Amino acid sequence: MKRSNGFRIAAAFVLGLTTIFWLFKGLADILGGVQGGTDNLIVAVALLLLTLVGWKRLLLGGIVTASVGVILAVYFNFSLPDIYSAYIPLILICAPMVLGGLLFIEADWAAKKRD
Repeated sequence: MKRSNGFRIAAAFVLGLTTIFWLFKGLADILGGVQGGTDNLIVAVALLLLTLVGWKRLLLGGIVTASVGVILAVYFNFSLPDIYSAYIPLILICAPMVLGGLLFIEADWAAKKRD
């Protein structure tokens, strides 16, 4: 059970740091008058909701979070003009979502494993 809690906390930590980053970026953009600040706040709220779902239901939250991360990665690769402009959203949005989702899935597996 200790191992499961470690994976759960690690997943929540990764997604929580990403949520805080996008929250502060969105607030700074809104206060600075930069367009797209509300989009960043939407990303922060979505990450917070995915973190809460993953915390309550490990396997479901992990699958949903990792799947959304992969779907967004594919979307950014096809919608942006070249791969070099897709690096920033891939690293700042998709990678933490996939990592957090996989950690939630591992936490569920560790909780079900009997030593």
